[in-house]
Amino acid sequence: MALPVDRVLVEAFEQQLNPLNVTASGIPARMLGFGEISCILELDDMPGVVLKRMPLFHTRAQAEDYLEKYRTYCSLLIAAGLSLPADDALIVQRDPQLFVLYFLQEKLAPYTIGNRQLDHLDDPGVQQLVEALIEAIEKVWAFNARQRRYRLAIDAQLSNWAWQAPQERLLYIDTSTPLFRIDGEEQLQPELLLASAPGFARAIIRTLFLAEVMNRYYDPRAVYIDLVANLYKEQHAARIPLFVHCINARTHQGLSEREIANYYRKDKFIWSLFLAMRKLDRWLHRYVYGKQYQFILPERIRR
Repeated sequence: MALPVDRVLVEAFEQQLNPLNVTASGIPARMLGFGEISCILELDDMPGVVLKRMPLFHTRAQAEDYLEKYRTYCSLLIAAGLSLPADDALIVQRDPQLFVLYFLQEKLAPYTIGNRQLDHLDDPGVQQLVEALIEAIEKVWAFNARQRRYRLAIDAQLSNWAWQAPQERLLYIDTSTPLFRIDGEEQLQPELLLASAPGFARAIIRTLFLAEVMNRYYDPRAVYIDLVANLYKEQHAARIPLFVHCINARTHQGLSEREIANYYRKDKFIWSLFLAMRKLDRWLHRYVYGKQYQFILPERIRR
């Protein structure tokens, strides 16, 4: 499927964009959601496409290198047996020292996104979804086991999937953080994950959290714990016992509700601290440094 991508429109949007007030842009746009280092939006004049904005790069070469790794990651996920939505990407130069990478995907019906599914599925429907998730996740570990060169990671939380129940089709949609290793070497530069963190906090985050956050998605048990723990964030903690039962029955991970609760408390602290530091940095840019802050932040994330 070819996406209806309008490069001129995206470039014009980026040049007009005020990250502190997206709706003030001359080109109508709507915020759809936030990642930890990105935001997701759509433009009225480019229907059928969602855009993930990543203002992380000081040179075009950095952005092109990231884009190459993204494409490799997607091809490896497909080789592992996962289904992905149609996609594209654009690099936009905002100023001489900032290049913004836009990932574009076909817009899927909002109700198909995994966390939204829990709002209307009954227990048998949830079990069917969980079993499809397990099948897809296990394909990643099987891919890692059947060859030596590549090692894939995956962030399997529900909001990273789209479940088209009538066709029993599961799509993995969070492909913009290309976590994979070649011959044991991490391909994603860890420092890029810190690009959206304030300079004064990077040493703290690097020392205390970075390795743990990057490594967790290579570990099958940690991936399943993270998947279930995010049900707290999605306000669906009542579904945790069903998820634990299904995962333990299919994978023999032996998850417990207590360890999931303990994991979530720590994870909530990490990301809440990260967001608080970014908001402080935004305030410093605006009122102390007199510079434009380039990231779009959520005002509040319910956790």
